[in-house]
Amino acid sequence: MTRRYAIILLTVLLSILTAGAVNVSPRVFRNYTAANGLADNGAQTILCTKTGRLVITTAGQINFYDGASFSYIDPLDENIYALSDYRGNYHLYFDKYHHIWLKNTGSVTCVELITERFVPSIEDVFAEFGVKERVMDLFVDRTGVVWLLTANGLYSVATKQYIKPRAGLNLQDLEVYKDKFLMLFYENGLMEMYDIAKGKRLTENRPYNDEMARHYAASSLVMMDSTKVYQIRNGAKEAILMQYDVPRKEWTELLRTPYHLNSLVKHDSLLYVPCEYGYWTVHESSYETTHFEALSILSGQPLETDINVIAFDRQGGMWAGTESRGILYSRPYKPPFIPYAWGTPTANQLGSMMSNVNQWPKFRDRTVNCVFKDSRGWTWVGTSQGLQVYRRESDLLPQVYTTKDGLYNNIVHSIVEDQAHHIWVATSYGISVVLFDEDDKVHFINSYNEYDHVPNEVFVNGKAMLLPDGQIAMQSLDHVVLFDPTKMSTLDNSYPFKIYPKLIKLMVNGIDVNPTTEIDGKRILDRALSRVWGLDLNYNQNSLTLVFSALNYFRPQQTFYRVRVLGLDEEWRILSPFSSDMVDKDGLLHLPLIALRPGHYTIQVQASLAPDIWDTKPYEWTIDVNEPWWRSVGMFGLLAFVLVVMAGINLFYYMKNANLRAMRNSEEIGLINRIYAFVDRCNTSAEVLEPVVEEYTLAQPDPQVELDEDFLKIYKKIAHVVEFERKKKKMTMRRLSNAAGMDAKTFYQVITTNIFKSPRPLIKQARLQQAERMLRNTKEPLEVIADKCGFISVNFLISQFFQVHHVTPDQYRRKR
Repeated sequence: MTRRYAIILLTVLLSILTAGAVNVSPRVFRNYTAANGLADNGAQTILCTKTGRLVITTAGQINFYDGASFSYIDPLDENIYALSDYRGNYHLYFDKYHHIWLKNTGSVTCVELITERFVPSIEDVFAEFGVKERVMDLFVDRTGVVWLLTANGLYSVATKQYIKPRAGLNLQDLEVYKDKFLMLFYENGLMEMYDIAKGKRLTENRPYNDEMARHYAASSLVMMDSTKVYQIRNGAKEAILMQYDVPRKEWTELLRTPYHLNSLVKHDSLLYVPCEYGYWTVHESSYETTHFEALSILSGQPLETDINVIAFDRQGGMWAGTESRGILYSRPYKPPFIPYAWGTPTANQLGSMMSNVNQWPKFRDRTVNCVFKDSRGWTWVGTSQGLQVYRRESDLLPQVYTTKDGLYNNIVHSIVEDQAHHIWVATSYGISVVLFDEDDKVHFINSYNEYDHVPNEVFVNGKAMLLPDGQIAMQSLDHVVLFDPTKMSTLDNSYPFKIYPKLIKLMVNGIDVNPTTEIDGKRILDRALSRVWGLDLNYNQNSLTLVFSALNYFRPQQTFYRVRVLGLDEEWRILSPFSSDMVDKDGLLHLPLIALRPGHYTIQVQASLAPDIWDTKPYEWTIDVNEPWWRSVGMFGLLAFVLVVMAGINLFYYMKNANLRAMRNSEEIGLINRIYAFVDRCNTSAEVLEPVVEEYTLAQPDPQVELDEDFLKIYKKIAHVVEFERKKKKMTMRRLSNAAGMDAKTFYQVITTNIFKSPRPLIKQARLQQAERMLRNTKEPLEVIADKCGFISVNFLISQFFQVHHVTPDQYRRKR
């Protein structure tokens, strides 16, 4: 009988002998299925990202879990690339180039993490890597480097060089050691080690012979841990787990089963190996193995199922992906509460110890649910409106704690004090503890419900007590709950992990935004929300709701946020599911920012498991709300430019007009002075009138020298104004034109045409008028009149007088 069949027979015999004695995992699991949003109940792989999100594959879909809800993406046929040399099952890789690679038998799909969408053309990705030939298989080592198997060899995307693998053998897996050496694992169990830089084969090793290799040639899964390599090899039915010590070049068999081992993960000092029947654990140093064929779920019933994958999140919680029952989650710490159903010896014993409690006590003449006086001398009263505390007997009004302070329910049924002087209360839904600091000030209230293994039922009034060993017992309708406060990790807040907030949802103007969403013709996101650290919005896209998750899988209801929005408020605000409606029961922060003014805002968010511990770097997200186009910097710049140009043009024309005005004023002043001089010359001239050439020759007068008739008419009108008003008011051409009864333009033309001519006609006219008056009023001889009136001779006076009056001076005198 071969060793293989001996093992199978032994396993069958053991299963018969131990029938009905299935080993149940000590962990308690919570179940998530398609009813919770998972794409399918068959979870093939689970990986925890650096940010804490879970990536789960189900029948080709990629699922993302943010602590409250699942989202997933489906591949299309054109997203799938055939891998002729891959014969294994689902295998998930993260590379250093922002890709997720999901291999299944004979094919691979690729998700671009920047957009969280399947890559439409994997050939284009390979071309960017530098490979244009057909790819037969794909691997990603622990450093994130992609290796492509082609007909030319094994191509490294990092070094752009080929390594020639062993011909004739199916290459099933690879890994790197110290970032310098490449380890290749073949179907027959052979392991070759290469120098990556030189491409030279250094050594080879094999754990078993050809006969044994035939049983484990179907698939391989490798995990590197320091100087040791762990490898699972599966055959048609059986499987083997081996360890290879690289420095010693030694193989060690750790586990062999007559059924498949599905994956491998290390947590603390244990290797977890999921299989067709529950999972195995292997101690890394002692090699001690333990098989847990069934899982304990919250209902208390054991669940026997095959497990495809086990993963641990950043908090230490364990996730198990099953073939048909979805995924199972076990918290990083054992449930502190142990419920004992009535009828069990423990429940009966504890119940009898609490049987003497008065269930309906009186306090200050009113009936309450319970009354308890603690070691401080404070009186605690359980009512239907919350937990009341009177610190002094003389207090008339109590301090009241309700659901807003952290209780799950306001109806308090029992109260007890533990050895650390914290106060425990049982309500109609869950158990709560009032935690105090060193100064006996209430630190905060922590609560527990069925998620923490507390029965989901009403507790009994007054039925709570502190046992001598420090444990606390509380009685509910169908159970007695026993727990030890000194062993509860949720009281001292000394967690070995921290939680960090992550933006998981964005709404703009009430619209759920993803990378394909456009609002008013503008795409809000150009990549997945998990890869965006800021927004650039238009002025009318200024009402937002941001949803953050702390990825607190352990205790989502014990999630505290510290938030501030620089640009709106500089003060930090602490929010929790109990103190604010902005944090829901799943521990998600819903931050509304309504009607933001244009400007720059920085959102800072921190997450913690305690309200006074904020030792992590704030998560920052920036929002820029742009001014409307008519108030943008460019428009202000353009407006300023236009104003400057207009001001320049205005200044230019103002200066031009000012110069013209000055020139006009100067010309007008000069013209008015000329008019003054002209009138003065006409009135006071001492010039002796004598005949001119035209008068001797009887020729026609020169029109360029002779005054116009229009000027002669208006002169009489303006001469009076000039003569009598010139010293009273400032004289202007408009006043003179008004006095002449003529529009300014015509007046200006008549004046400028005649003012520079000789005033002789007017002088002669004025002297003839003077001679006329003397002829009428005196008896002076003509010689005297001619001399006084400025005529050169009597004959010249007679001739000029005759031209005007058509009579001689003597005839005129006789008539008058």
